[in-house]
Amino acid sequence: MSTHDDKVKRLLDGEIDEAEIAADPVLASLAERIFGLNIEPITPTKPSQTISGPEVEVVAAVTSNDPMIEVIPGASPTTPAPLPMPGLPKIPTTEKQKSGFGKMAFFGLFSLIVSVANLFGVFGFMNSQCAAEKCTTEATRINWLDVHNIGNEMGWSLPFPEIGIPDYVAIGCSILVLLIALRKK
Repeated sequence: MSTHDDKVKRLLDGEIDEAEIAADPVLASLAERIFGLNIEPITPTKPSQTISGPEVEVVAAVTSNDPMIEVIPGASPTTPAPLPMPGLPKIPTTEKQKSGFGKMAFFGLFSLIVSVANLFGVFGFMNSQCAAEKCTTEATRINWLDVHNIGNEMGWSLPFPEIGIPDYVAIGCSILVLLIALRKK
């Protein structure tokens, strides 16, 4: 065990002299931290209290207000000072080009108009293309599920009072597309 370790053990056991603590700045700092003692070098006032032994160099302990930082005289910092930060380039900003009424909003509005117009039979003039036996002139609404069958009775339905599920879906999806497009602006 080294002499320094022996001194620390004796300090913790309470078997060390105050003069020896005052002579060693590390021990003085430890004593201040552990026991709250502020030990300063002691000078004997009576000849009977003279220390018999070798002359001990007394070094005053340099302490700071922060108890977690220990200042050792003569020691230099091990890490170099940090270098200043280099200048960073500015972050480029991109400007969005707002195109008034976007393509998606136009599509949503157009599909809503077409769906509602079909509901009231606006496209009934195309019923003349129906060539099957069961075709009637009363069926003026395009059936969205059979839009590919405009040439027979399956592609046509009766107008407004009769509303089918495909009409609800067409109107609902058109409104949904329009809302999403307007929300993105």
